[in-house]
Amino acid sequence: MDKRSIKSALRRIYKGLRDNVTEIPSEGISVPVFEEPLIGFAAADDPFWEKYRAIEAIGPEWMSPREWMEGAKTVISIFYPFSEEIRSRARVCPDETCEAWNLGLEAANGYLVKEIQTALADELRAAGTEVVMPSYDPRMKVVNIPVVSGGRDDLHYIPAWSERHAAFIAGLGTFGIHRHLISEKGCAGRYGSLIVDLRLRPDPRGYTDLYGYCVHCGACIKRCPVNAISDEYLRNLKLCSGRSGYIRQTYGSGSCGKCLTGIPCEHGIPAKKH
Repeated sequence: MDKRSIKSALRRIYKGLRDNVTEIPSEGISVPVFEEPLIGFAAADDPFWEKYRAIEAIGPEWMSPREWMEGAKTVISIFYPFSEEIRSRARVCPDETCEAWNLGLEAANGYLVKEIQTALADELRAAGTEVVMPSYDPRMKVVNIPVVSGGRDDLHYIPAWSERHAAFIAGLGTFGIHRHLISEKGCAGRYGSLIVDLRLRPDPRGYTDLYGYCVHCGACIKRCPVNAISDEYLRNLKLCSGRSGYIRQTYGSGSCGKCLTGIPCEHGIPAKKH
């Protein structure tokens, strides 16, 4: 398969989904979970991968594409944007947590991303391509270490693989001070990836700065209910995870997500940097 056929396969799989919907009980309606995904391609031997091994980036537990697969040649990165129906409700929700956001997130993390990527992986394998999906591989793990940032207790996550960092190398976008990745379809969504032994031309990166698309407008800082984000120290992961843990304990499921909606990079690249 070439890049064009892989893109066509992803589009066909997406359009053929029957369960890309979630019900909102309080409104008695169903809304779509994802809009059409973006896809990017990175070379498995891109020198940038090794930068992630430094503790200042990800850390020593991180594994390169060729550690996940000996014959790795390309990393296929995919961004799944949440639908406007979900984002618009989260954008204006005055409550601690948004029903539509939580249900969309539950569908995305629970089955939808895996369903789409498994279908794409099956087509690649049928064409003779070896595929590894790190996020669903038994070797996937995350180590959390305590750190201090801005005089406050914080956490540093060291995953064996990071979907956002893979997307950066694949040309899909850059980080914001909220630590989410900003793509041409914004930051409100989920990321996934497949490592393949098929050599495909990598997509160019239209940026060199890790935070090239962030305009430092401060909108995400104002949206955070626990003051976890600052322009200098980014998003405090301990405060953030504590907030999401509180929501799950209080409401049974869900997450915060306030810093992903109601901001200029919610659904695109802020104009000043585009």
